[in-house]
Amino acid sequence: MEPSDKPMTGAESLLLIQQMIQAAKEDLSDRSFDFLFWGWLVLGAALANYVLLQTGSARPWLPWALMPLGGIITGFYHYQQEKHRTVQTPLGQFLGFFWAGMGVLLLMIVGFGMTHGWQLAYPFMIALYGLGTFVTGGALRFRPLVFGGAACWLLATAAFLVSFPTQLLLLAAAVVVSYIIPGHLLKARFRRGRAV
Repeated sequence: MEPSDKPMTGAESLLLIQQMIQAAKEDLSDRSFDFLFWGWLVLGAALANYVLLQTGSARPWLPWALMPLGGIITGFYHYQQEKHRTVQTPLGQFLGFFWAGMGVLLLMIVGFGMTHGWQLAYPFMIALYGLGTFVTGGALRFRPLVFGGAACWLLATAAFLVSFPTQLLLLAAAVVVSYIIPGHLLKARFRRGRAV
C-alpha cells in the first residue's frame, strides 16, 4: 500500500496487519531455505574434499567449485521470492543486509585462503558461520541458531589446533549444528505458524 494523507479504513488496516504477519512468516521461510541449502551444499563439499584428500586426488578442492552455482541458485530463489513479496519487514531488511555483509566477508576469507593457505582460512570461516547463525538466531528469537552459532565458535577454536584434513571434518560438523539442524527446526516452526 502506498502512503497517503487520508486515514485508513478498518478493512485497510486489517489488510495491512495481515500482510505484515504474512511477511514475517515469509522471512522465516526464506531463512530456513538458506540454512538448509547452504548447509547441505557445504557439508557435501567439505566431506568430498576430505575423501579426495585421503585418496590422494590431484584436485581435492574440486567440490568447492559448486559454490558459485549455489550462489546463482540462491540468487534466483530470492529474486522469485521478492517478486511475490507484498510487504518488507524491518527484520527481513536487517537480515538481508547482515547476510550480504557476511557474504562479502566470506569472499574475503576465500581470497585469503587462496593466497595465504587454507589452514588459517577454515577456522575463520567456521567462526563467521557462527556469527551469522548467532545473530540471526537472536533476531528471530530462535535458540537452536544461537546455540549452533556458539558451537561454531568452539569448533573454530579447535580448528586452529588441528591439521587441515581435520579442519574439513570440523567444518562439516559446524554446518550440521549451525545450519542443517536449526534449518530443519526453523522450517518446522514456520509450518506450525502457518497452520495456526
